[in-house]
Amino acid sequence: MFYWFAWIILRIFLTIFSRYKIIGLENVPRKGGVILVANHRTMMDPIVIGCSIPFRRTYFMAKEELFRFKLFAIIINALGAFPVKRGKLDRKALRMAERILNEGKLLLIFGEGTRNKDFSKPLGELYSGFVYLSSKVDVPVVPVYTFNTHQIFYKLFRWPKVIVRFGKPIYEKENLFEEVKERLLELSRG
Repeated sequence: MFYWFAWIILRIFLTIFSRYKIIGLENVPRKGGVILVANHRTMMDPIVIGCSIPFRRTYFMAKEELFRFKLFAIIINALGAFPVKRGKLDRKALRMAERILNEGKLLLIFGEGTRNKDFSKPLGELYSGFVYLSSKVDVPVVPVYTFNTHQIFYKLFRWPKVIVRFGKPIYEKENLFEEVKERLLELSRG
C-alpha cells in the first residue's frame, strides 16, 4: 500500500520537475522473477527506475549503511529495499534476493555495486552477482540504463531530461556477464 502511494507521489514529482521519458518498457516481463541490471549514478536511480514500471513492484539491494537510521530504514524497506554488505559475500542478502526472485518478483541490481561518479565513462566496473542469481533461480535479466538522474535536484526548475531505457530480456545464461555489459553500453549510446 505504502509502496504504491509513494510511487504515485514520486512519479508525479518526476513528471512535473523533469522531462521524464521511458523507453522499452515493453521489454520488462509482466510476471515471473526478473532481474533488472542497471547503471548507477545517484541515489535517485532506484526511484527513477521503480517509478518507470507501473505494473510491477520493484525490490532492490541498498548498502547496509542506509539502514543505520531507523526511520529511513523503515521508509526504504517499505519501498522495496533490503540491506547488502558491500565488499564481501553477503549470504543473507543473496538468500533474500533468491527468495524475491523465487516468488516471481522483480529485483533491481546495480551491477556496478556502487554509484559511478565518473561521468566520462558510461559504465563502471561490473560485478557478477547478477549472473549467479540469474543462473541459480533461472530468471531473465533485463538491462536498464538511466540518463541524467544526477540532474534531478541540481537542475530542479530547469526540467532535466531524465530517461530510463530498458533493453530486451536476456534468457541465455552462457556469456551472460559479457552480454549484459554489451547491452548496457549499447543502451548508453541511445
